[in-house]
Amino acid sequence: MNLQDLHLHWGECQYKGKSYRSYSLARAYRVNGKNRKEIVYKLGKLNENEVIKWRSLLKGLKNPEAVVTTLGDLKVIEHFAYLDVASANAIWNSWKLDDVFQRKGKREINISNIARILSINRCIDPVSKSQTPDWFAKTSLPWMLDIDRDSINTSRIFRELEAIENHKEAICKHIFNQLSRRNPESMNSVFYDLSSTTFTGSRCLLMKWGHCKEGYRNHVVLAVVVNNDGLPFYWEVLPGGTADATTIVWLVERLKRRFQANNTTLVFDRGMVSDDNLALLEDEHAEIKYISAMDRSQIKGITGFDFTCFSYFDHENIEEQISKEANFNKLNENTYYQEVKVEGKRRYILCFNPQLFKDQRKARNQAVENFRFFISNLNAELLQAKKSRQKKATYKKFKKAIVKYKLSSFVDVTLRVKHVIRKADEIEKVVRTYLGTIEVDEKSKQVAGELDGFWLLVTNHNEQEGGLFKLSAQQALNPYRDKVVIESAFRDIKSFVKIAPVWVWTEAHVKAHYTICVLSHLINRTLTLRLHENKGEKTKEIVSHEKLYKRLSGCMIDHIKIENIGVSTYNYSHLNEEQGELLKRIGLKSLISKAFLNKLKLLS
Repeated sequence: MNLQDLHLHWGECQYKGKSYRSYSLARAYRVNGKNRKEIVYKLGKLNENEVIKWRSLLKGLKNPEAVVTTLGDLKVIEHFAYLDVASANAIWNSWKLDDVFQRKGKREINISNIARILSINRCIDPVSKSQTPDWFAKTSLPWMLDIDRDSINTSRIFRELEAIENHKEAICKHIFNQLSRRNPESMNSVFYDLSSTTFTGSRCLLMKWGHCKEGYRNHVVLAVVVNNDGLPFYWEVLPGGTADATTIVWLVERLKRRFQANNTTLVFDRGMVSDDNLALLEDEHAEIKYISAMDRSQIKGITGFDFTCFSYFDHENIEEQISKEANFNKLNENTYYQEVKVEGKRRYILCFNPQLFKDQRKARNQAVENFRFFISNLNAELLQAKKSRQKKATYKKFKKAIVKYKLSSFVDVTLRVKHVIRKADEIEKVVRTYLGTIEVDEKSKQVAGELDGFWLLVTNHNEQEGGLFKLSAQQALNPYRDKVVIESAFRDIKSFVKIAPVWVWTEAHVKAHYTICVLSHLINRTLTLRLHENKGEKTKEIVSHEKLYKRLSGCMIDHIKIENIGVSTYNYSHLNEEQGELLKRIGLKSLISKAFLNKLKLLS
């Protein structure tokens, strides 16, 4: 009797006025084109649980891979990270990054695979280079890349770092070409910025001691250029202490020579603006258009405006007040503007942001409160003085705090003498100390806020036609307002991708480390863009790669052993509805296809 040919059959029967179902195993066949069945074995009355077991058994027997076992014989031996890793791996493939790396010599593992493994690790679970082999062995990457787990070791990774960095220029060119073909409009404006990264150790030649965003530390500087969508296509690692303004020259040269980006507008932050830089762009590289902003201290001098009237603006009614200013045009809820002037090749547009106004007023008031708190604490400390204090030295302590809180223009402190009695060895003595009282000049405080909410845009898009600028103020303002994309890039690279700590020290290895970090950001940013483009129902709150990886990480490859028959197999964890929707949103439903699972079984 071949159980694979049988199915569960039932029929109604009556006994003492009640209806019962009687079950049997039946075999279906055809005679003269008609369906027939043969009762092979009568099972009789079955309860609901027994029916389910028989149906499951018969269904399973029709599968050639089916086995008979119990729950106690099923053992999960290991888990391997799958769906989060597979998503990052698929994005690497979508950018065709393997095409960049030359395959020379008889390498057991291609350079592209080492770069891929390091980049995906930075996306998912950043660890040091020496720990990467252990991480790799606990993922499904060995199957996806058809690489033996033991072949990825620390020495191989460090050997290939220099080779990876040697391909950096080719990688940049490749990504630039991909972006230009996929979405040419995304290259109309490119955004440039720098950020410092502190260093562990003291052997790196690129590392310099000096001031950076983290204070005075050993650091190097990372320069990155991204397109409108925040996707990086050029980067450079510079020695620590490199001034922002000095990098514009070499950046323009590289953009022109390597990418032929003559129709691109370069957007950069005010920290890189200098008269020499702007003159260079306007004279020697006149075909390069730029958009930036002037330093706050330059606004009054360039515009020649009297901003006194704006010092009386009230944060509670700011929207109504700015809307009544006839010279300002409303771009949106957060931007009002007016054309100021064209001076030489430079065009200036004065902008006002109501939310920025509120934030700056709030910050100034908070600074005053913070200083009051400082005074209170310092006064308490002065009252505990055991020796007499000098007035000049005491005032200097208060003054230093005033400068720290940026209140010098309208805050001062008056000191009054205070005598306290101290007793030591039954001898009393009088100690002279001082207590500080804050003095706020409200009129000067008002004047200090006259530029709150204002910023000044500068550009060499000054061509006119019919008395109007070819590039409207709105078109000029939007790219600079969108510079948040590069700020987001640095946040991702420095926090989630985690550049620091940097444990390599040779120049080539350090630069390769940064190249890996930027490639990781390329993967992360691509996934984030897909999440924003395709909204979900159950997962609509997931719009960042961090949350995406976290949700997908629950779907792993499980190594399963069936002890009673000595079978070892692999399967992925049950995919829930949220994970399924997320895969659909990022266009990677193929990652749960049977083809991949079959490949796992072959390789296992």
